Amino acid sequence: MKKFALTTLALAAAAFAGESFGGIGVTIYAVKDGVLISDVIPGSPAASAGLESNDRIVAVDGVSLAGNDIEASKNVLRGTVGKPMELSVLREKESFTVTLRRANISVNDIDASKVEAWYGENQNRYSSEEIAEVASQDLSKNQKLLSVMQHGHVVKSEATVSSADLSMVSVETAEEVMPQVKNRKVRAAGNLDAFDREQVTIHLRAEGSTVVRIVNANGEVAARLLKEDAKAGAQTLAWDGKNAPAGRYIVHIEQNGAASAVTTELR
Repeated sequence: MKKFALTTLALAAAAFAGESFGGIGVTIYAVKDGVLISDVIPGSPAASAGLESNDRIVAVDGVSLAGNDIEASKNVLRGTVGKPMELSVLREKESFTVTLRRANISVNDIDASKVEAWYGENQNRYSSEEIAEVASQDLSKNQKLLSVMQHGHVVKSEATVSSADLSMVSVETAEEVMPQVKNRKVRAAGNLDAFDREQVTIHLRAEGSTVVRIVNANGEVAARLLKEDAKAGAQTLAWDGKNAPAGRYIVHIEQNGAASAVTTELR
């Protein structure tokens, strides 16, 4: 079987923590006529331009990529942030061009110990939403998280993965997307024990006023529950979920400056 070299345009062939550069947000394989897109990072310039997995980029600004090794093609696709470039693309039997601008994309490792500390010792696999909850803590002002990745591939929303070999891809934005937090200590507020259409049962690590937010897959808050003077241990809160759509939800638990977020299913 022929082996392909895998690299990432927002991620170098060997990504280093803290690396930033002008990229379009795809992972690629070298193929005979150019490069084959393996993954498109959500929210990236490539995603906004409508590029898809299995598209082949065969030329940049009219210059063919045929015969290039992976490093040469990567260097052509990287470049000055904000400068427009035209890509010639093949999709099955269709050919077309797209014009897009490179963004200032950063790649950083995600500390496995932080992920494990955030969710407690009993969880050994995590969804992309859960990993993003921890990764977002390390974003600086004017950075927006695009995706979490493992072994150079985007962690899909329906997948669960271990805490090892994770990285995050973020993009610099013109506006502040979140408050900058320095030297924040990761502390988990508690765990989710049970979740259905009538109640949420959580297990708190400490006592104190507790807020529980139930967020759907679109990022909309389905319910916000407050438990004043909650005690450590199991706590059950009632909510009205009889008309809530079935699917994936994130239950956020916030108490005394600590927070936890757990992905769950509502059936």
